[in-house]
Amino acid sequence: MPTSLYLILLLISVAFLYSELTKRIPTRLRSDQAPKSDFGLVPVDGFGSRTRANGLDIIFVHGLGSNPDTTWRARKTESNLEATHDQEYVCWVSDFLQQDIPATVRRDIRVFFYNHDSFWQRDAVQTRLPNIGRGFLDRIHAGIRRTKEERDRGLIFVGYSYGGLVIKQALIQASRGERFADIIGRTKAAFFLGTPHRGSSFTRWGTLIARALQPIGSNPSILGELAYDSISLLDLHKEFVAVTGDGLRVVNFFEERKTSVLKLWFVRWGAFCVPEQSATYEGRYIQNIGLSVDHYGLNKFGSRSANYKMVLSKLLETITPFMSQRRDHIYSVSLETVHSYTDRDKLFPAIEEKLRIFHKNSSVPHALAIYGLGGTGKTQLALKYIEDHKSDYNPILWIDAKDPETVQFSFERCAAELQLSVDRASTQGPGLADSAAVQAVLRWLRDRKGSDEEWLFVVDNADDATWGIKQIIPKGERGNVIITSQDDQSPRLLNGGCEKLRVDKMEPLEARALLLQHLKWDVGSAPQHVQRICDTIVERLDFLALAIDLASAYIGNGSNRENGLKQYLADYGKHQDKLLQNDNFRGLSMYDKTVWTVWDTTLAKIEREYSEVRPGLLLAFLAHIHRGIFQDEMFRLASLGSSVANKLDQDIPDWLKQFIKLDEQEWDSYYYRKALEPLTRYSLLQRVDGEWPGVTMHSLVQWRAMRYEENQPWSLWCLIFILAASCQICKEKARPQFRRYMVTHIPDTTRVSQSHLDDMQFDDEKKAIVWDCIGRVYREEGRWKEAEELGLQVVERAKRVLGQEHPDTLISMSSLASTYSRQGRWKEAEELGVQVMETRKRVLGQEHPDTLSSIANLASTYRGQGRWKEAEELEVQVIETTKKVLGLEHPDTLSSMNNLASTYMSQGRWKDAEELLVEVIEIRKRVLEQEHPDMLTCMNNLASTYSHQGRWKEAEELEVQVMETRKRMLGQEHPDTLASMNNLASTYRDQGRWKEAEELGVQVMETTKKVLGLEHPDTLSSMNNLASTYSHQRQWKEAEELKVQVMETRKRVLGQEHPATLNSMSNLASTYSYQGQWKEAEELGLQVIEKAKLMLGQEHPDTLTSMSNLASTYSRQGRWKEAEELGVQVIETRQKVLGQEHPDTLTSMSNLASTIANLASTYRDQRQWKDAEKLLVEVIEKRKRVLGQEHPDTLTSIANLASTYRDQGRWEEAEELGVQVMETRKRVLGQEHPDTLTSMSNLASTYSHQRQWKEAEELLVEVIEKRKRVLGQEHPDTLTSIANLASTYSRQGRWKEAEELGVQVMETRKRVLGQEHPDTLTSMNNLASTYRDQRRWKEAEELGVQVMGTRKRVLRQEHPATLTSMSNLASTYSYQRQWKEAEELGVQVIEARQRVLGQEHPDTLTSMSNLASTYKKQGRWKEAEELGVQVIETRKRVLGQEHPATLTSMSNLASTWKFQGRDAEGLELLSTCVELSTKKLGADHPDTKNRTQALNNWKQQQEVLSLA
Repeated sequence: MPTSLYLILLLISVAFLYSELTKRIPTRLRSDQAPKSDFGLVPVDGFGSRTRANGLDIIFVHGLGSNPDTTWRARKTESNLEATHDQEYVCWVSDFLQQDIPATVRRDIRVFFYNHDSFWQRDAVQTRLPNIGRGFLDRIHAGIRRTKEERDRGLIFVGYSYGGLVIKQALIQASRGERFADIIGRTKAAFFLGTPHRGSSFTRWGTLIARALQPIGSNPSILGELAYDSISLLDLHKEFVAVTGDGLRVVNFFEERKTSVLKLWFVRWGAFCVPEQSATYEGRYIQNIGLSVDHYGLNKFGSRSANYKMVLSKLLETITPFMSQRRDHIYSVSLETVHSYTDRDKLFPAIEEKLRIFHKNSSVPHALAIYGLGGTGKTQLALKYIEDHKSDYNPILWIDAKDPETVQFSFERCAAELQLSVDRASTQGPGLADSAAVQAVLRWLRDRKGSDEEWLFVVDNADDATWGIKQIIPKGERGNVIITSQDDQSPRLLNGGCEKLRVDKMEPLEARALLLQHLKWDVGSAPQHVQRICDTIVERLDFLALAIDLASAYIGNGSNRENGLKQYLADYGKHQDKLLQNDNFRGLSMYDKTVWTVWDTTLAKIEREYSEVRPGLLLAFLAHIHRGIFQDEMFRLASLGSSVANKLDQDIPDWLKQFIKLDEQEWDSYYYRKALEPLTRYSLLQRVDGEWPGVTMHSLVQWRAMRYEENQPWSLWCLIFILAASCQICKEKARPQFRRYMVTHIPDTTRVSQSHLDDMQFDDEKKAIVWDCIGRVYREEGRWKEAEELGLQVVERAKRVLGQEHPDTLISMSSLASTYSRQGRWKEAEELGVQVMETRKRVLGQEHPDTLSSIANLASTYRGQGRWKEAEELEVQVIETTKKVLGLEHPDTLSSMNNLASTYMSQGRWKDAEELLVEVIEIRKRVLEQEHPDMLTCMNNLASTYSHQGRWKEAEELEVQVMETRKRMLGQEHPDTLASMNNLASTYRDQGRWKEAEELGVQVMETTKKVLGLEHPDTLSSMNNLASTYSHQRQWKEAEELKVQVMETRKRVLGQEHPATLNSMSNLASTYSYQGQWKEAEELGLQVIEKAKLMLGQEHPDTLTSMSNLASTYSRQGRWKEAEELGVQVIETRQKVLGQEHPDTLTSMSNLASTIANLASTYRDQRQWKDAEKLLVEVIEKRKRVLGQEHPDTLTSIANLASTYRDQGRWEEAEELGVQVMETRKRVLGQEHPDTLTSMSNLASTYSHQRQWKEAEELLVEVIEKRKRVLGQEHPDTLTSIANLASTYSRQGRWKEAEELGVQVMETRKRVLGQEHPDTLTSMNNLASTYRDQRRWKEAEELGVQVMGTRKRVLRQEHPATLTSMSNLASTYSYQRQWKEAEELGVQVIEARQRVLGQEHPDTLTSMSNLASTYKKQGRWKEAEELGVQVIETRKRVLGQEHPATLTSMSNLASTWKFQGRDAEGLELLSTCVELSTKKLGADHPDTKNRTQALNNWKQQQEVLSLA
């Protein structure tokens, strides 16, 4: 007890002592202890109060925990006799400083104290340095910089100790936003009195004290920020130096005496509070000065001591020059921005940004060259910058550098403005730089120092540097220079560094605004139709500021502005030359030139100085040929193909010859490059970089250049040039990608028409050369229409001039036939092909190479029509003849063998194709190099053969080899390389390696887009292939987007009825079908069929494929009859056209389980098992014989037969086939191939139906894990396998597990596929079934109603899936004893199924059985019996007596008779049922066991009753 008492007394004593020690610490919560000064900016009396621009504001900021009342105050010393407000203290700021600043200056200076709350000892505000800095900034902005005049005033900051950090923090924050830009921009100097830039040595002790004072509300964190060399202080200083740069004058004062810490008798201990190394730092305009005081004497001066005078002198060094110059602001600019000046939103901020960049080694710190084409508004941009930044510079001088005379005059004006004494007689030489006025101005600017204001010097129109303009560019450390010029080399006028900014034509909205402002229309108020007219005008003028300005003057001449706009537009279309040359309104414009004359000086200068390379003629030539970008490659091609000029018997001028000069079969580009240099330098042309670099020009420059030497035959020269380039590019097979750019320069067919070439005096032979050469480029680029148009002209001319049977005539006819083939116009191609072949046979003989070539071409046409037999016959004939005439190893012989192999492949004769290709490869290995293009083509074809046989590994090895070789030999972007990459992607896709296929597909698509263009046939094919990969991954949206794009492009480029267009429409229809968009799929499918029949014929393979696809769409909708009709038609036609064993024929007989567009599928869906089984067995036997036992297609057909057995309840047969398929696929395709996983899933289904739950579950879990890993968590196939596992759990009564999986599948499908997707609805239906099995009727009912409603809306009322959902909902109603609702739905389902599927369809019978069950539950035995008897009889007849469904109906009817008391009949029927069930399903089958148990129980009941 005494110990506790002592402890209490001790605590009380400590508390009392703590209270006594701390009670003298003031609190700012009490008015008598708070500072007298208000928080914020406090004006200091005795200084000026005027707020005019160009004045100066000085702000003093106190240190940590202090206030203005005490910080700047000191006790009077004996030497200080001046009277002050306070008899004991003196404030040096208000008492000394205001007297020591000259009165003439002082009246424009305002002085403020800033009082911030950084008191940290008692009842402290819990704040930090960033918050105090932000508060300081806000007070300045809102308190003393509200008006424009105030914002133009300079700023000087004086900070003591912590106050210096507040200043630094505020300036850093000011640099981060436009709101405070004037504060950072107008700050002239900062004076730091003992500011701890690196921290204080007292911080550790201060922090300990603050923590000790925490019970009375101290703020230790604010002291913690001052830890010596803390990261926060180092970052603060680094950022401060970065934002202020070298433009801010800084003076650091540091203490030279230690601060006394402890004084005890004769023992003293002191330390530097802020040592010199913390209070100072180095820089260009940084001064570090020591004062002979301790830290607490740096801010307190009781008299005008030497320390005070040092601080004063440094302040005056900054104040005096600034104020004296600001009062006499010099603005020597002879121009001003026009009233219609329009902001250039991108350019103007760029000028401001670039003029802030500091060039340390330059003759001036800040310099910018604004260059670009004449008439683009460079001068107005410079003027706008000056006007907006007038107060930032003094002086601002403008020099017109048009010529030496205007420069001299400008300097004399500037010297007068600067009040410089100029003695003209002192000029020492003839040069401009020797002028006394020039020297005086340059000397004055050079002599400005760090304390002076920055000056701005503008050199306008600096287009010609030859007369020494560089010598009159000023130098100086306070300098800013702007140069405007047409010369892109103008930045080099300054030594050491200069920013540059290119000015081009205006943005469309800016150009519209300029025109409207001229016409005194506001952009927002001008009527829409007026704005549209303005847009058309500025677009015609190509957004050139000069042209728009002149047009505005012309339009504004009339009284009605709107009519003026319309009239100008009409006049421009008819009289462009007159308008652009008209100088009547030049005086009303801000320019003194017209579009006709604005570039005259520049062109004359260029022609004069570069006469040996004739740049003016090159500009004119490019203007006549120019369309967009003109690539340098055109000149290289034209140089190599220049011999075409000789064929045309035309000469080209010497100046053009030197631009396409050849040196040892290589283009000598020297003269071309030299001619381009001045044109690009003065922006008459603009360089364009990239894969194919070149030049482009403004449309009005083009207009002006086209009027240069107009009497020359420019059209003829341009045509010869284009023909030379065209002929050469057709030879350069290794660089086809340039054709896309080349085509843009080729004259359209109207410009090389008969009449047009007549005007050039071309005879028939020369015309043929032109048409053939250009036609070849069009044909190579897939521009069939243009190629056809020119090809027809060549054929007509050849027939007329050379005769029908001339070899050249036949060549042109063959080329035209090829063009028809490429367009899918087989009949026209065939007619021409037959004609050429017959003529060559007659004229040249049966065995002539040209004859054989025409036979091969005709065979290709037959192949394109799917007429395989005729193609094969012709190709065999060609092979035999070439072997005899040319020999087995001749390239033509091998090509013909390759063609025959292709025909075999089209017929699905893979073995024949393989044998032929292997033979070709072996011969080519012997004759050609391993990497010869022909060898690679053969290898690629052989790989395709392997792939079709399911020999993926062999195919992949060959394709990788071909791809790598082509990459090395031809390059990454060559079309052949891309084709081999595409083939490899297809092989990956066939193996189910979707990601690898997708990566390659994306790479091929992007490269073909870049190399060949968006609309090239190869690009569209690559997009189509990638879409196919997306489809296989069930990424329907991505697939749909690509397929729509392909279809629309093909329609536009190739035409509505081109085979490729129809193919893309068919693919898109298939995608719609898979997404359940039946209507869209059907509409597209019907369109394709009709057009294919019309264009290709009834029996063409593509027509049959489109019919098969439509049958699939019908099948998915449950429209079995329509699907059956189409399926039968497709099978019969394919058997007739392709043969019984062709892969397409077998496909149409196969795939019963998946209901994909074939008759067997339709049979299975109608439970017409015998027909289905017969078809499938036939397909299997043929595929085994044709493709082999282990071919993927063979395995698919076996899997379909297993599915048919499973649906008939023939479990053992289904299981046997399922195991066979699964094991073979594991061995052939791999464990994780999608087809392998599908077969495992199917086998699991078979196990599940046999109640072999464990085996089913194990397989399904394995499938799920592998699909998650291979396809992803949310892939549709993964979700299907999870749903199957849920179903297996449900059948075992494991409801919770089934429910969890069911909910997971449903939610994922909703998110991935959408609320109304068929798969989503199926998962909802399955979940409802799980709820029903758990007797959770309401939840089952809610889901059932939702599914039924959606299916009615999406699939239609009578779709099988809709009827299934109605049947399920009826069952749910029945279980809830909602008999009426159950009966109504049951009747509806029966009637619909009878109407749609027929009276005897298994599903119809199931619905009748369900309704019978509903009657039975209500005790309506007669109605239940009638339906039950009907179901049994029909099932016996349709399915057979032993079918599981028949046995179920027998068991149900026996139960009905039992409830009616008809025991004898019931027992007999149930006994028969048990006997058949034991025989069919086995004694251990659950159904057999249940029926046996029911029979035994019934018999026992009868025995009990008989005994009773």
